[in-house]
Amino acid sequence: MPTNQPTKFEVPVDLLTPESCISSSRIRAFLKRSRNLTDDTIRPHLNEIEKSKCSQYFEEEIVPQWRVRGEIIDYCSKYSQELRDHTSQGKTVTATKLSYDLPNAEEMTDKFDLRTDPYAYKSYQRRIDEQYAQCDALDNWTQNEKTVEQIIRQQTVEVLNDKCFYQDWMQAFKRASNPKK
Repeated sequence: MPTNQPTKFEVPVDLLTPESCISSSRIRAFLKRSRNLTDDTIRPHLNEIEKSKCSQYFEEEIVPQWRVRGEIIDYCSKYSQELRDHTSQGKTVTATKLSYDLPNAEEMTDKFDLRTDPYAYKSYQRRIDEQYAQCDALDNWTQNEKTVEQIIRQQTVEVLNDKCFYQDWMQAFKRASNPKK
């Protein structure tokens, strides 16, 4: 009987939502768990295998986790850029749906009847400002996560070089991640 559970190395689909990026606690927990299961415990795992199986371990255990974490971080980074693009065009976004698109002042008066709601434009402007703040927060968060990934990957490479044999593990990761190229 098929289940909706992701396989061992697939991105959990429910994490790839704009809401998950904005309220990132679930994504952070996933990244932490993934890092703990692979990179943080690599020494004991490598002690249990023969040196000749290091490449296999790297390709089967490390590469998929790195790929999944990268996909999640990239998704949120792309969402942040899309949100910034929409915001700079004057569009507000609520729960992944675009609402206002106000390219000129004439359309603004059509969207906001300031006679019946004098604060409509202020509310709209506040929402745009909040979206820019969300973009900045998302950009900072994704950049921090990318930096953490780089550090963790470098530490993992050092352990692999120490316990196994010297190899350009980052190049091996790129080859394994892009087998078509």
